[in-house]
Amino acid sequence: MTPARARLVRRGVFALLVVVVVGCLGAAVGVVYAHTSEGGPVERVRALADPPPDPRLSREQALGTARDFVVAFNTYGPDQLTDDGTMPDYAALAEDMTARFGTVFDKNVGYAEQTVAQLQVRREAEVYAAGIASADEDSAEVLVAGVARFSYPNPKKDGAWIDFDPERFRYQVSLVRQHGEWLVDDLDDLDDDLPSFAQSGGGEEGLPGQLPSDGASPGGTGQGGQNGGASGGQDGGRDDGDGEGGR
Repeated sequence: MTPARARLVRRGVFALLVVVVVGCLGAAVGVVYAHTSEGGPVERVRALADPPPDPRLSREQALGTARDFVVAFNTYGPDQLTDDGTMPDYAALAEDMTARFGTVFDKNVGYAEQTVAQLQVRREAEVYAAGIASADEDSAEVLVAGVARFSYPNPKKDGAWIDFDPERFRYQVSLVRQHGEWLVDDLDDLDDDLPSFAQSGGGEEGLPGQLPSDGASPGGTGQGGQNGGASGGQDGGRDDGDGEGGR
């Protein structure tokens, strides 16, 4: 074999080796990608250890948070009063709120506490229906409907209570998801022309949740009042004649 032919053979062998090496590298990359990308064994193991969030579960959690909050917001009475005239368990609802909403709530807890302390009224709520109006990964609007019932001690009979007419309510509860937990960011009574609880900024005017006054009629056509708790003042709502808590 002449020197020139030998050089050609060596070049051919070298080129063939380069092709083989590149092909092997490509195959190796493909195998690694198949085992680490979506659907590969490694990814499947990761999914088992840290499963992606289930949108249906998130919506159910939002519904549950809104329902529970509305019931708790509208449930309080003398049994929650401490010796200093406050209701710590009721005030603890702020833990289920965003900082913005909790600040407004904290400013108005005193209205409910003062009313309960002075009039010994009791309020209980029952939710009939709840549904998601809109939702994404970090926020949700939930519609909640039900009734709230007021009662106060019968001055003529120990241990007996006198009931006011039930008040129907329809709330829109605004939720925000923070650190994987749904928190209440606002509450709006859909049956009034007033701002939402958070937008109102507190006070007795323009807030959902005024309580019946001393002159409210128990068991009949009573003074209404805005639905809710901490947002209500000690002065009752105006009489709308239907006994359903109109404002």
